[in-house]
Amino acid sequence: MPITPEFSRLFVLDGVPAGGASLALKATPEECRALAARFELVRLDRLEGEVRVERIGDGQLIHVAGRLHATVAQRCVVTLEPFDQEVDAEFDRLFSPDVPEETAGEVEIDAESELPEPLPSTGLDLGEILAEELSLALDPYPRSPDADKRLAERGLAGEDAARNPFAALAPLRKH
Repeated sequence: MPITPEFSRLFVLDGVPAGGASLALKATPEECRALAARFELVRLDRLEGEVRVERIGDGQLIHVAGRLHATVAQRCVVTLEPFDQEVDAEFDRLFSPDVPEETAGEVEIDAESELPEPLPSTGLDLGEILAEELSLALDPYPRSPDADKRLAERGLAGEDAARNPFAALAPLRKH
C-alpha cells in the first residue's frame, strides 16, 4: 500500500519547459505538524523552499536543485530541553527513468557518486523531496547553545571530561 507523504506537491514532468521551471513551495501548518511528528521534532514552525526542475542531456535525466528554509524546535541531547534553530540547506538531485524503482536484495550506495535516483512514472513529488532534504539537514544529535554551560555547571565539561569520560563517576567510587 503506497504511503501518502505529509507534504506532497506533485510535479508532472510533461510540464517542464525547455528552459526548466522554478517553483516556490511552502508547507501549511497542518503539514508542518505532520512532518514534525514524522521526524520526531518538538515543532516545525516553517518549511519552505525554492526548487528548480530541468531536463538535462537527452531529456531523460531530470535535475532538481534548490534551497530549503525551516524553523524547527529539537530536543537537546544534553539538557533534554527544546530549543529553536534555523535550517538552511541546498540540495541537488538527479532522477532517471532508466533506474528501476524497486530492486530485490541488497543495494550498495556510494554517497560520493552522482548516480540518478529512480524517476517515478507519476512525476516528482517536490514536497516530499523538500521533506527528505530537511530530514538530512537536521542535526541527529542536537545541542542547545547553552549545553556546554549546563555541563560545566555539573562538572561534566572541559578538557578532563573529554579525555576521560568516566571522570564524572570518580566521586562515586568506593575505596
